[in-house]
Amino acid sequence: MTAQALEQRELAVVIGLEVHVQLETATKIFCSCSTEPAEDEEPNTRVCPVCLGLPGALPVLNEAAVESAVKIGKALNADIAEDTRFHRKNYYYPDLPKNFQITQYDAPICADGTLEVSVEGTRRDIGITRAHLEEDPGSLQHKGGSIDTADYTLVNYNRAGTPLVEIVTEPDFRSPQETRAFLAKLEEVLEYLGVFDATRDGSLRIDANISLVPADEVDGDGTISGEALEAANRTEVKNISSHKGAEKALAYEVTRQKNAIQRGRAVEQETRHWDESRGITVSMRSKEEEKDYRYFREADLPPLQVAHWKEEIPIPELPDARRERFHTEYGIDEESASKLTSTKEVADFFEDVAAEFDADLAATWVADNLLGELNYRDMQITDVSDRLDEFTRLVELVAADEVTTKNAEEIVLREMLDEGKDPDTIVEEEGLGKADDDEIGGFVQEAIDENPDAVSDYHDGEGGALNFLVGQVMQKSQGSADPGTVNQLLRERLDE
Repeated sequence: MTAQALEQRELAVVIGLEVHVQLETATKIFCSCSTEPAEDEEPNTRVCPVCLGLPGALPVLNEAAVESAVKIGKALNADIAEDTRFHRKNYYYPDLPKNFQITQYDAPICADGTLEVSVEGTRRDIGITRAHLEEDPGSLQHKGGSIDTADYTLVNYNRAGTPLVEIVTEPDFRSPQETRAFLAKLEEVLEYLGVFDATRDGSLRIDANISLVPADEVDGDGTISGEALEAANRTEVKNISSHKGAEKALAYEVTRQKNAIQRGRAVEQETRHWDESRGITVSMRSKEEEKDYRYFREADLPPLQVAHWKEEIPIPELPDARRERFHTEYGIDEESASKLTSTKEVADFFEDVAAEFDADLAATWVADNLLGELNYRDMQITDVSDRLDEFTRLVELVAADEVTTKNAEEIVLREMLDEGKDPDTIVEEEGLGKADDDEIGGFVQEAIDENPDAVSDYHDGEGGALNFLVGQVMQKSQGSADPGTVNQLLRERLDE
């Protein structure tokens, strides 16, 4: 279809993703070099003849990487291959020292999976075409600008050979927002599996393929014929490193392609680079076709049989299942259950607290109070996981009525996080022990005696007068009085 004919029709967005996940293994996929960067690491020092592709060096497959791939396949409800093998993907690029990449081609370790995502309340299954193992190239460092404006480019091979699983989706996305939801869900699942660390630089990299097709080629269930996809020129966008970045890059690319079509220009089939700093995509090269890579078998690695591992390799309870269990077992509302299962560490932390206290109290303190204060400080639950006993003690002080909820939230918890003190020390130093009824009664009487105008307003029906008096009592007690008890005592004495 010509660009002139296409511009007259309503267009639908078609997106497919290739997600490169760095696996959390101690060593690289085909050699014994560490995957953990040393502090102040120099370029091209964490390398060996294998990951540099020197003549005569032979690869040896990392068993932990294979186990991680099987776990990912199980989590994605994918088929684990009876036999899987490696290929050489041939292309010349400076970050590829061998001039080929060891990857998997027609026999991937996992295939035909799904991952359910929710977008604005609508649940959809995204098809997973395949998930396969491969090695990471090195990294390019553009000096003096971005990829298209740099004065020169340096290559660092320290990352070369890092184990990756590439997860390839079906072209099932119909908007950039859907891709962001999928990537967030995928990242959550991978972290639960313990095969991925989102905090590691470059741990998730996305290539997105995007086409615009006539909207009337899309069936009611969202499927698109192979003929329609074949007829549409496909643009690949590289250098996306987050789900937020994917949404921005694809939103830009949708607009760029629509503008081109509206001007009567054809969309070129090409590879483009996402320049995050400028918020644009820039052309890199014409889009390669499969035949351009000249795949052939990797003779130095024998075929691999892993299907029997499927039952032997366990995976933990995944986020959706745990979310549903929290809702049914603990009676927690869906919003709180979602917060409490945002990471495996948060979910484990909550269950440790809920084992000792009422589930609602535990949920409130973990989901609202603790996570809220951590987010404010740009901290993670892992930053305080070794202080579970201290946090549990704070909840115990509240549950036992030894400190008010207000003081526990606004003083004790914040000082615990900011100063590293334990809750009992803070309560003692700040004099936050809860006032007894006699003390509260004395504060109530003082507030009444000192504020005759507020007392008169109360008797005249002014609703705010009582709140004012409650505030006076709380101030006198330095927050150690229970607001409900204060309210009740004030009413009793004012109504006498």
